[in-house]
Amino acid sequence: MAHWEIKIPTVTADQRPGVQVFTYPAERWPMESQARSQARQDVDSADAIRHRRGAIARPEAIRAIWHETYENREF
Repeated sequence: MAHWEIKIPTVTADQRPGVQVFTYPAERWPMESQARSQARQDVDSADAIRHRRGAIARPEAIRAIWHETYENREF
């Protein structure tokens, strides 16, 4: 299934960098601008803040990557 992978850089209180990743199916968000807009909304949700343990998100540095299918990895 095609999807958008949206990466938003983060920084912790002690200045350690990180990234928070959101994925959106292309059938619901077919355009990059739609996926980016949704990620900007989702990054401020209580769940997203809790997931990144309070690190500050930098949505101005958002990055969108298109994927045709999910990778099927066997470990």
